[in-house]
Amino acid sequence: MMHLKNRSFRYLLPVLLFFFLAFAAFRPAACFGTEIKTKIVPEIDTETIGRKRSGFLFVPFPIYTPETKAALILTAMYHFRETETSYPSTLMGFLAYSQLNQFRTAGISQLYLADGMAHATISVGFANWPDKFFGIGTDNTKDDEEDFTSESVDLRLALQYCINGRLKAGLNTEFRNYEITKTESGRMLDSSDIRGAKGGDVFGIGPIATWDSRDDSFFPRKGFWGQVSALMFLDSPGDYEFQRYRLDMRQYMPIGEQGVIAFQEYINIVRGDIPFLFLSKIGDLSRFSLLRGYFSGFFREKDVAAMQVEYRTPLWKKLGGAVFGGAGAIGPDLPRGRDLAVKPAGGVGLRYRVGGGEAINLRLDFAVGKDSTGIYFNILESF
Repeated sequence: MMHLKNRSFRYLLPVLLFFFLAFAAFRPAACFGTEIKTKIVPEIDTETIGRKRSGFLFVPFPIYTPETKAALILTAMYHFRETETSYPSTLMGFLAYSQLNQFRTAGISQLYLADGMAHATISVGFANWPDKFFGIGTDNTKDDEEDFTSESVDLRLALQYCINGRLKAGLNTEFRNYEITKTESGRMLDSSDIRGAKGGDVFGIGPIATWDSRDDSFFPRKGFWGQVSALMFLDSPGDYEFQRYRLDMRQYMPIGEQGVIAFQEYINIVRGDIPFLFLSKIGDLSRFSLLRGYFSGFFREKDVAAMQVEYRTPLWKKLGGAVFGGAGAIGPDLPRGRDLAVKPAGGVGLRYRVGGGEAINLRLDFAVGKDSTGIYFNILESF
C-alpha cells in the first residue's frame, strides 16, 4: 500500500490544485476547438480565414546546447486543424545524433479531437545517451563531474477531456525501462549507493488537469496555460516507489502590435524511493527550458521552484528577438524552505520563422547563470 511518509504532503496536492483553479477561474469560459478562437479572441477569426488547415514540415537542422554540444536533428511534422480556427494537432517524429555520440529517436503526437473536447498526448522513444553526473545536492562543482551512459525506452500517455470551460482533466501515465551501461570506475555511480544507478523499470500513473486559454499553441500572444499533475510511481510493475507533484503555469500578454511577454511559474516536488534520473533539476528539460544558462543535471535535488519571464518581438521580416530572465530555488524540502539554493539566470536570443502559415520558430539563445553560461540553438519557443 502506497502512502506519503511526510504528513504535510498529503495536503500539498489539494493546495496546489486550489491555487491553480483559483488563478484560472478569472479567465472567460469556453471550451477547446473553435470556441477558443471565436469567444475568447474574436479578432483571430479575420486573421485565420483562408489559412491552410494542414501542412507538412520536414526540417533537418542543427542544434546546440551545453548538454549535447553540436547535434543534428531530422524532424518530420504533420500539423492539421479540424477547422480554420481550432488548435493544430501535430504528429511528429525525429532522429537526433550529437557530437557526444548521443542518439535519440521518438514519435510525439498532440491531438485535439472531437471539436476540441478531447486532447491526447502520446510519445514513445528510444535513447542511448552519454551524460554527466555531478552528485546530488546544490553545492556541486565542476570537479565532481563524471561521465555515464544510459540506454532507455520511454512511453508517455496523457488523455484529457474537457470538463467545463477551458478546463480539461484526465489520466497521465509514464513508463521507462532504462539501464546505466557505462560509468567511470571508482566514481560515485560506480562505487556508491546512488539510487537508480543500476537501472530498472519505472512506472507511474495519476491525475492531470490543464487550463488553456491561449490564442495559439506554437506562438501564443495572449492567454493562460496551466497544468497540475500527480504521478504515483509503483514498485510493481516498476522497481521504484515514489511520488511526483508538478505545477506549471504560463501567462502570455501582447505588447504592441506583434510583441509578447511570457511568464512561467514551475514547481516540481518528488518524494519516496527516487532514482537519481528522476530528481528535480534546472536547465534544458527536453519539454522546455527552465533557467537557461545551467547544465541540465548539474544540480539534482528533490524539489525545485522557478519563475521566468521572456519578451519576444519581431525585428525584420522573419527575424525576431527575445530577452529573458528568471530565478529558481532548488533543495531537499521546498515546503519548509530548508537548505534551498537560489539560482538566477538570464539572456538574449534571436528567432527565425520557418513554419510558413504557422508560427514555428528556430531560436538561438545565449544565457548566463551563476558561474555558468550556455548557448542554445533549437526549434520552438522555450516555454
